Amino acid sequence: MKFSLVMATLGRSVEIERLFNSLVNQTYKNFEVIVVDQNEDDRVVKLVDEFRDRLEFVYLRSEKGLSRARNVGLKHIHGELVAFPDDDCWYKPDVLGYVAGRFAAEPSLRGLTGCSVDEGGSPSQGRWATRPLRVDRYRVWTCATSYTIFLHREAVDLAGPFDESLGVGSGSRWGAGEEVNYLLKVIRGGVPVEYDPALRLYHPEPLRQMDDKAYARTRLYNRGFGRVLRLNDFAVYFVFYLVARPLAGAALASLRLDFGRARYYWIAATQRYLGWQDSVNARGETA
Repeated sequence: MKFSLVMATLGRSVEIERLFNSLVNQTYKNFEVIVVDQNEDDRVVKLVDEFRDRLEFVYLRSEKGLSRARNVGLKHIHGELVAFPDDDCWYKPDVLGYVAGRFAAEPSLRGLTGCSVDEGGSPSQGRWATRPLRVDRYRVWTCATSYTIFLHREAVDLAGPFDESLGVGSGSRWGAGEEVNYLLKVIRGGVPVEYDPALRLYHPEPLRQMDDKAYARTRLYNRGFGRVLRLNDFAVYFVFYLVARPLAGAALASLRLDFGRARYYWIAATQRYLGWQDSVNARGETA
């Protein structure tokens, strides 16, 4: 089975070189890297040229917006298995071999997800389930982020395109959630998607420091989180559970006098609620 790895990129180069080196070192070699470049300069072109003798590339350009870029990339996939590596993640040498082995051993499997860890092996990018399980609409929130998702081509065809009003660079207020929304479309199709915590992908933890950049990211990401809850008609009780969790975190952080983290949790809670309440046009321009 061949992998198509769809990587959208904007503003990075050192991180892409790390990812490319990790792909060169994969024990499983049957894959292509579909690079969707959103830069106005040639930083990515230079890296693609540098690695072209060691990796199979499809090089594309697109307008800004993560979901837009992935949709451009999906039009050019040739593999039976599809993944969406971030331009700042990287793979252990056995990742693609492990995933290919799971799909080969389970012919009915149409999706496999793993968890995210930082360079030290600690969980990154949120909370993660600790045991293997079947991914459903309620479990998906602790079982997947974009670069930990591997889908069979049939699941990709079932899901269709990414929602371009969601995600980084969309131009809307919903700065995340596009990959969970996409995976929810796969799950609604009734095909089996499994979560395997032994499948671990590397990604830096972006919230080590509570500063203005972290707070801005938290606003966009959680507004998108709430929007996905609305788009997929989640029950009110579940929405309020997901809002109550960070509210409780804000209260506990305040009691510990950790006001930076308390502010982070407060932003997360309020933006989730606002995203769920948004009744807007497709660009997210009104509340």
